[in-house]
Amino acid sequence: MEKLPWSAAAGHRLDSYPGSAENAKSKRYGLDSCPGSAQNAKTQNGVEPPHSKATASKVSRLLMIHFRCDCGRLLQAKEELAGRLTRCPDCGREMKILEAGEAIEPAGPGPRRQAPRDAYAEEERDRDREPPIERRGGRSGKALASLILGITSFICLIFTGIPAMICGIMALRDIGGSRGRLHGTGMAVTGIVLAAITSILILPAGLLGLLLPAVQKVREAANRMACQQNLKQLAIAMHNYHDVHGSFPPAVVRDKNGKPLYSWRVLLLPYMEEQPLFQQFKLDEPWDSPNNIKLLDRMPRVFTDPGAAMPDAHSTFYQVFVGPKTAFEDAAGQNLATFTDGPGNTILIVEAAKAVPWTKPEDLGFDPNAPLPALGGQHVNGYNAALADGAVHFLPRDTDERTLRGLITRNGGEAVTPP
Repeated sequence: MEKLPWSAAAGHRLDSYPGSAENAKSKRYGLDSCPGSAQNAKTQNGVEPPHSKATASKVSRLLMIHFRCDCGRLLQAKEELAGRLTRCPDCGREMKILEAGEAIEPAGPGPRRQAPRDAYAEEERDRDREPPIERRGGRSGKALASLILGITSFICLIFTGIPAMICGIMALRDIGGSRGRLHGTGMAVTGIVLAAITSILILPAGLLGLLLPAVQKVREAANRMACQQNLKQLAIAMHNYHDVHGSFPPAVVRDKNGKPLYSWRVLLLPYMEEQPLFQQFKLDEPWDSPNNIKLLDRMPRVFTDPGAAMPDAHSTFYQVFVGPKTAFEDAAGQNLATFTDGPGNTILIVEAAKAVPWTKPEDLGFDPNAPLPALGGQHVNGYNAALADGAVHFLPRDTDERTLRGLITRNGGEAVTPP
């Protein structure tokens, strides 16, 4: 097969070949026989008509074969070159000139090979070309829920505060991804802020309120134990006095005329490591004498009832029962041998409901036929009592009266046991 130079395939005139385009034009379009054709006009008049060149150019263009290279370059050649080989001037590819029936119609310069398309860039361009979504005015339900929960968090605290924050965050996420279809950002933010205020300011107060009962219980238990320790020390001091004098101290110290001077609490001072204070008392004078009254404010801490509302700094709730068959029945102290009901079943010292000055000879009077004196009030649901054996018990407020009367007497013969 004959190869052609690329200039021939590219459309250069090849008039030297037999059957050139000029001859073909005349034969194909019958220019030789057409009256007034360009050839006849030139022959007859010796002058080429004005439109003869344009007509010839148009006919020559129509007789060209148009075909396209794989690289996209549009090529053309004369009809008589069909079937021959040629080379593309752009890419150098060798190809066959198509027959007239296989050629393509000229439609302007053909497109060149396109570079591979970027799918991501095309997606971005398509998204930019999308028409804006019309706002429909929808309100986010999560934003509304966040606002409502945030308001109620001032009452319900964490039970609605935390859900309010969660709903608010989810609502903001949904609104941001809705492309204008949802609104309610303000409600979501307000719900989150209200929940945050509750968490920062009100939540600690709420937790404190929830913990307050537990704190009070712990404090009450600590005060009750401290009170029991004080009564324990007083009971030990009583036994130390008993070891020295052979009996417990009298409830009231009297002069030779029977006039009350001071309380048993003063007599226990040497047995509680308070000897210097004891030596400053004038033991032949009453508790409120000019000398002894000065010592009232120096009450030892062991007489203080922890947690109790003290009326002043020199009063105490720790008192003894005075009356028939009690541990302090008469002016002389009682020996343990007279505690026939058992030291472990007899009250020695108890918390009274009314405080008295610690040096004043005033205690709880007991009459078997009269109502019992008021007891306790410093602790919840009961009071402490030290028994004659040195043990300290917490007696419930609803202790049976018969049991309590049996514990007050030392030799009444009642068969009772402390709660």
